[in-house]
Amino acid sequence: MGAWVAYDAAQRGLRVALFEQGDLGSGTSSRTSKLIHGGLRYLEHFEFRLVAEGARERAIWLRIAPHLVRPLPFLFPIYRSAGRPPWLVRAGMVLYDVAALYRNVESHRMLSADEAKELEPALKQADLAGAARFFDAQMDDARTCLEVALSAAAAGARIETYARVEGLIVREGRVQGVRVGKQDIFARVVVNAAGPWLDRVSALGSGAVRRIRMTRGAHLVLPPLLREHALVLSAGRDGRVFFAIPWRGHTLVGTTDLDYAGDPAAVTCTDDERRYLLDEIQKALPGIKIGEADVVAQFAGVRPLVYESGVSASAVSREDLIAEDPNGVVAIAGGKFTTARAVARRVVDRVAERVGRMGLSPCRTAEAPLVGGRAILDAERHAWHERARSAGLDDAQFEALLGMYGSRADALLDLIAQRGAGNRLHPDLPWVEAQVDFAVEQELARTVEDVLRRRLPIALGPHRHDAAITRTVAERMGALLGWDADALEESVSRYLAA
Repeated sequence: MGAWVAYDAAQRGLRVALFEQGDLGSGTSSRTSKLIHGGLRYLEHFEFRLVAEGARERAIWLRIAPHLVRPLPFLFPIYRSAGRPPWLVRAGMVLYDVAALYRNVESHRMLSADEAKELEPALKQADLAGAARFFDAQMDDARTCLEVALSAAAAGARIETYARVEGLIVREGRVQGVRVGKQDIFARVVVNAAGPWLDRVSALGSGAVRRIRMTRGAHLVLPPLLREHALVLSAGRDGRVFFAIPWRGHTLVGTTDLDYAGDPAAVTCTDDERRYLLDEIQKALPGIKIGEADVVAQFAGVRPLVYESGVSASAVSREDLIAEDPNGVVAIAGGKFTTARAVARRVVDRVAERVGRMGLSPCRTAEAPLVGGRAILDAERHAWHERARSAGLDDAQFEALLGMYGSRADALLDLIAQRGAGNRLHPDLPWVEAQVDFAVEQELARTVEDVLRRRLPIALGPHRHDAAITRTVAERMGALLGWDADALEESVSRYLAA
């Protein structure tokens, strides 16, 4: 959220500084279900505005970041004796299309049981009455967050990572800046977009109120279980919706939804959550044996939902709240990744009113592509492909790099050629050494985890604890960042022990 506020504000002509206590996206933003979606399940809670906004924002994401956000087909299987009845699913699909004003990738289609089985044979077939097929979108959450921040920097924003806000500068009862380390940064308006840490930051000033309810969501990365469709499934234990999603040659299963009161930085997938997800995906795909040994990776994140008591964690609204603390800090609670751009637009509108700058440029974030999202001409693509081949990259590697960097692949190919750094980090992976340098020099990476977890997707795959990859990454980072031998060894040990 903070990256979007910084980008929008800088693009309109405001002077902006964004302070991130860790790496970009290292909190909630890199621990999602990797979806840009309208929120089909929110229809059950009658949150029609949220669904309509999500559908509209999905179309914007597909336009401004086509290399990172791509259409994804879904199946919603319908069973005769469990889950939602066919008429309810059909009605929900119609409403989902209406919410998008029929500007979906494709309108939904109701399938027979045989058609559903043909598309995804692993589905439980007993009692299957049919399925609904529809589209949402899939994204790389960590890199998408990164590109929003890089777009903010390109628009003139100051972006600082590993810069924790330790205090608020208060004069005459109003916040006039923040304290970062030993440095005081003054500003006419301070925006608290700290996500799960929102209430902690508010408490640094006076008159803070409780604004968020934290809930934990866990995911598992499993071997490939599906052909090409994601599945919307109902858990037999409690009836809540969860997903099984094709993701980078694996299957992503999640999420849970439980209240959380601990440190957001320490959240993990618990044993109970892992067993819950394994049990439910086994029930949904009974023809495939799935057990503990099949878990490739697991992760969890914390949702900073608007505080609401008296309802279950799953029933808490995903709506956003933009409010002001008594000391003048603008606070953002709730919302979701899909709608963060729209929320940021409303925040910057309020900031513009506060600073009396009504002559600012209008919001253009719905039209301007992110830094890697500009259209690539056929001639450019052909030329880049030839350069990749000359550097020793095969066609699959080129496509993988293009899908990760979009129009920024041009700069990466330059770096590969200049440094002769086209060697793979591992024979089974498409990623090359130059990407480590690029992450440090162009993408603000400062730790091994930054690279392996959020610049490259290695930490969520079967090579997450490969010592050779970790050392190669650490050595290249150390050479660029000036690490001594002790610092290098510590960085390797810290990552492998995590």
